[in-house]
Amino acid sequence: MKYKFLPFLLLLFVAAFVQPVAAHDYHASIADVRFNPRTQSLEVAVKVFMDDLEDALSQRNKTKVVYSHTSEQVKKYLSDYLATNLVLEVEKGKPLKQKFLGSEEDADVVWMYLEVPVQQEALRQLYVKNAVLTELFSDQMNIVNINYKGKTESVLLQRGETQKKIAL
Repeated sequence: MKYKFLPFLLLLFVAAFVQPVAAHDYHASIADVRFNPRTQSLEVAVKVFMDDLEDALSQRNKTKVVYSHTSEQVKKYLSDYLATNLVLEVEKGKPLKQKFLGSEEDADVVWMYLEVPVQQEALRQLYVKNAVLTELFSDQMNIVNINYKGKTESVLLQRGETQKKIAL
């Protein structure tokens, strides 16, 4: 009976020295933007780490946010967050309206989907602002891939340079 505290001590020892494995060493997002000439819209898919997204939404909304693709409140938070931090313009200073289509979880990342009507058959340029998660991380890198008529242009946006004009 003198060893009845041994399992508890062993557990305490292990807990004290095991480092969390959920954290990641880099902060990045990927946004894929495709022009659909049939619908005259941009189809957007954005991939971010779930824990970073939850932190950003929690900070922005001043309440603890846990991702759930079925939560109407989380859908509203995501839609509002993307409307502010991911902006597409055909004409400088005239943001295009976004339609939030939904999101899904894939392991430790979240994919978010938008449709952005452009009402044009052809595009000459696109102004892209991607400030996703830059309010949290000074090293945040946001890669935007724009596929237009089979050609892909890629840009890297980060804190201090969150907007660029892309000639198509």
